[in-house]
Amino acid sequence: MKYVIYNRQDYGGFWRRFLANFLDGIILGMAYKVIDAILHAIVSLLGTAYPEFSEWMLCAIIFWAYMIWLKGYRGATPGYYALGIRIISINGEEVTIKQIVIRTISSFFSAIPFVLGYLWIAVDANRQAWHDKIAGTYVIRTGAIPVRMIKLPRPGLIRVKLFTSMIVASLLLVIGLIGGVMYMVKGSGAYRLSMQYISENPWAQQEVGNSITFGLIQSSEVIIKGTSGEANLTINVSGNKGAISVNTILEKKDGKWQIIKAGYVDKEGNYIDITKPYRETRVKPEATKGLSQKGELSRIEQEKLWNVLIDKASVL
Repeated sequence: MKYVIYNRQDYGGFWRRFLANFLDGIILGMAYKVIDAILHAIVSLLGTAYPEFSEWMLCAIIFWAYMIWLKGYRGATPGYYALGIRIISINGEEVTIKQIVIRTISSFFSAIPFVLGYLWIAVDANRQAWHDKIAGTYVIRTGAIPVRMIKLPRPGLIRVKLFTSMIVASLLLVIGLIGGVMYMVKGSGAYRLSMQYISENPWAQQEVGNSITFGLIQSSEVIIKGTSGEANLTINVSGNKGAISVNTILEKKDGKWQIIKAGYVDKEGNYIDITKPYRETRVKPEATKGLSQKGELSRIEQEKLWNVLIDKASVL
């Protein structure tokens, strides 16, 4: 296969392409706001609910329509036109829809390894980003003329093996980063204290059983400044009775972590504060009037009654 070569100054450089994409981002954002407002107005007039997932679908539709129509059929978006650059195939012909789709998907993977795929533009002989190399495209200045033609020992424009390798490498990098973060969090004093607190807490034991095991960390936010710090962890906990996600809020003072608040949402959607005193209390039926029709209090009713007893005790 033959492909064309341009003078280096005729290729679109990093900053020119960055500004073009920045302008496209502004245009896409404005387009989303306008279309979203119109759809909300229509939904309001019809008296129906606006599904939450519709926002993500709308973003995806606008983005792909913008990219495929403008880049696939015209070789340039408004941002590219404004900066005087366009996209072409490495053989000197117009880009195809297939190339634009592969190029757009690959651009996300170019950004994953610390945007190295984009920074490659600055050092590459033809100023190609990684996604340009995969899709077989150049970004050139409008009106640029090729200076020579070279034979390329490959079967087609799109480099499928490179595309597959990039996906695998990016996924491995993401998994490694997530694993590294989880390892550091699990090795922290905040996580160890949360684990100990949950495993010994009677509220958690009542919900999942005595044989407690800890799963994935759903979310974590740890801020440490010297001997002080804050942490907010949500940990999956399971046992022979069931599973819950416990949220713990911690504070670090003088180098020592302490639990400020901890709790979980039960199956009925009630938030259970497990930092409150736990009492498995039985009282006379007349004392529970209005709380339950059964002879035994539920967990929520126990908590309500116990709070009332604490309030009365504080008055005395």
